[in-house]
Amino acid sequence: MLTSPQSPLNTSSTLSELLPAIESLSSQEPSGTNDSVGTTLTDLTQEQISTQGIDLLPADASLIVQEPSETDGSAEPAPADSDRPETSDSPAPTAPPKSDNESLWRRSHLTGDGWRSRLRARGVTFNLEFTQFYQGLAAGSGDKDFDYGGRLDALINLDTGKLGLWQGGGFHTHLEYRFGNLSAFQDGILFPVNTGKILPLNSPDAIVASSLYFSQQIGDRASLLVGKINVVDLLAGDLFFGGWGTQRFMNIAFVVPPKGVVPPTLMGAIANIKTQPVTFTFMVFDPNDRTDDYWPDDLFSDGVNFSLGATHVGTISGRPTTYALNATYSTKERTDLRDVLLPPGLETNAARQGSYNIEFQFSHLLHQNPTNPREGWGVFLKAALADGNPNPIENYLVLGLGGKGLIGGREQDSFGLGFYYYNFSDDLKNAVNPLVDFGDEYGIEMYYSYAITPWFHLTADLQFIDPANQDSDDALVLGLRSRIRF
Repeated sequence: MLTSPQSPLNTSSTLSELLPAIESLSSQEPSGTNDSVGTTLTDLTQEQISTQGIDLLPADASLIVQEPSETDGSAEPAPADSDRPETSDSPAPTAPPKSDNESLWRRSHLTGDGWRSRLRARGVTFNLEFTQFYQGLAAGSGDKDFDYGGRLDALINLDTGKLGLWQGGGFHTHLEYRFGNLSAFQDGILFPVNTGKILPLNSPDAIVASSLYFSQQIGDRASLLVGKINVVDLLAGDLFFGGWGTQRFMNIAFVVPPKGVVPPTLMGAIANIKTQPVTFTFMVFDPNDRTDDYWPDDLFSDGVNFSLGATHVGTISGRPTTYALNATYSTKERTDLRDVLLPPGLETNAARQGSYNIEFQFSHLLHQNPTNPREGWGVFLKAALADGNPNPIENYLVLGLGGKGLIGGREQDSFGLGFYYYNFSDDLKNAVNPLVDFGDEYGIEMYYSYAITPWFHLTADLQFIDPANQDSDDALVLGLRSRIRF
């Protein structure tokens, strides 16, 4: 951690934890491996990574974890063969399981169906994915080295109804393991350019259960989630956002746009209530990141976060259109941004309690897959306002074009072209500018994911970023990604 006599750090304060990140930006030293992430922006991401997908929760919250099988380009052609977990009220598959002798080029998983269909009919679903990255800085400030890294993701669901227990319940876990020397950061850039190599936080070369929660369907219109929840999992079924950096976009500004008041792994409860024509989502959760926690010790000891979301799904020109509004408020006490760099003796030690984010989301499909109308490609937008102190974010805009099936006959391919702009707190800029020329950050990312087979995808990714460190050159980041579903 980089410190100076003029930067008194209070490690219990989110905003003071931001200082090492800002100071490291001014140092122009290479980010290094994932083991050195703590000296760059890990402290920021622990508190500032967030999700807007909470307001897009499906009516049946138990469907969250395994949605990628239908939306990530590896979906099976028939619903009975998908990995999407079924509710206990859903009928068991009537189609016979696929033969393991099915062509290697057509099967949905590398290992074939095996016992998947039988296990799913008995309430157990399992999905294992292996993703590799090769990424580096092609132009900009810093070393022009390309490095290798990867991750394993295991998604497991248990349906209590099919297990012979009670109807509508489910237990869910997401196991993650990341490895390699590839850094998630590039010099001068505030946000990680590779989400798959920063999450889960603090845990390189270790297996982490980032999700471990219980879900319960209540009637036809309500559902409840309780436990430890990886917020990226809440976006698993989104065509544009989410994807853990292993699918769709790689930059965290598109995977889970940071909004300053939602940690990457939360512990609490989410209620989803479907009405006509609006679906409401209510959340109560601890303000601190709980990636390394498996028991609710000190829950709400630093405050509590509340979130309310409303989503309207309709049509424009006969194609699916979504409008969503989400507001999140945190009672956690944090350092006044104006005081973060005052010399010793001049600090007021003032704390500010209360931080918020209000965000609007819009998406519209311009083209629908004729064989699966839930898929297609279209436009998306997120725009938000925040308090700017103690939240280091004042406002942001994320928009773009993306989805699946841009090229005829390539319905399993996915693509994206996105732009993000983050306006950071004026109080923060004024406080740190004596040390570093710290400003706003914007970037463009484009990718194309080619489905070589339903279980093997190869992606080319390009990012152009104007860094928050105004002393750094504009950056061009190139990357390749491969993903295998076992």
